[in-house]
Amino acid sequence: MKRLLFLIAKLNGGGAERALSNITLAMPEDVQIDILLNCEEPEKDYAYKGNIISITTADKKKIRIPYPLRVTWGRFFKLLKLKKTGRYDACISFMDEPNIANVLTGNKYCKVILSERTTLSKIVSKKYRYSIRPMAKLLYGRADKVVAVSKGVGDDLNKRFNVPLDKLETIYNGYNLGNIHQLSEEVPDYKFDKECFYFLNTGRVDSSKAQWHLIRAFREVVRKHCECRLIICGQGPYMELLRQIVERNQLENKVIFPGFVKNPYAMSKHCDAFVFPSMHEGLPNALIENMVCELPVIATDFRSGAREILAPDKDYNYQLKGDIELAQYGIITPVCSGNKRLVDEDLENEEKLLANAMLMLVEDHELRKHYGIQSKKRAENFAIDRQVEQWLGLLE
Repeated sequence: MKRLLFLIAKLNGGGAERALSNITLAMPEDVQIDILLNCEEPEKDYAYKGNIISITTADKKKIRIPYPLRVTWGRFFKLLKLKKTGRYDACISFMDEPNIANVLTGNKYCKVILSERTTLSKIVSKKYRYSIRPMAKLLYGRADKVVAVSKGVGDDLNKRFNVPLDKLETIYNGYNLGNIHQLSEEVPDYKFDKECFYFLNTGRVDSSKAQWHLIRAFREVVRKHCECRLIICGQGPYMELLRQIVERNQLENKVIFPGFVKNPYAMSKHCDAFVFPSMHEGLPNALIENMVCELPVIATDFRSGAREILAPDKDYNYQLKGDIELAQYGIITPVCSGNKRLVDEDLENEEKLLANAMLMLVEDHELRKHYGIQSKKRAENFAIDRQVEQWLGLLE
């Protein structure tokens, strides 16, 4: 019997969290699972299989150590103790800070396996520039295995973070296709109008997702097709910016913000196309999940992930400039600049191309039908059973 310890900050509201949920639920019955969360009172938006272990500390009134530091050290020593006493075959960590803790507590008692979900070199915040990236460069190569969520992420880890090729594995996110189809049949929270054409975007509302570019492009779509609507499901620090752009462009009746939706697949079932304008990703869960729901998709050619999904036979290092690509499994447009404009009559060229791609799907029924079929076909390659076999293979 195998024993696995998973390490992640939380189990609510994120792609890595959903990926871990899918993996644990699909593990064979003879695999025992513990999940260590980096919080004292964990919220759990996603189902899971296994035993939750949360970090608990002594009474806050009796210890004068600041709360964030107390939790950080609490995680470290809790993890070290679990490795010593848990008789685990491996500790598998998700995301950068848990990955660093996993390496620092060592592989004396079990294998250390890291899962990196994003292109670390593309994240520009001070926290990553001065803390996470230097630590990753120093430590990641010491793990027994480092799992990249895409080939592009693997290249980044090898070239910029000193992870040897013989320690790298690429394992795409896996999905329970049957469960997604079942959930898509539920009644959505939003009441859809059959006379409207709905574009959908789901995911965290932050700087990397660039939904402000989507809203600006959508403004041009509405000028030609007033029946179109845009639904943006998610929450995050850029929500106020998006609301301001909608208000300044007089799109209040055209753009819908449902917030965090626990069952986004029910929304997907009633929409006509999915649009994903990200600046950078690891492997976008939302893109693949909407392909499972048979939606035709448009994605910007961010590093990395979109090209690997939509044009798997092409060079994944190629990046599109100045054109629209009708790829094998979806439509690809160039990445936008990232500039945040509230109102500007002149769209960026990349925003114009994104708008044109959206108009293609509105106006060409056969193209829309074709890419719906292609989405379903491609999504079958991401069935969770295949990915679980790869994960278990790392233990050998």
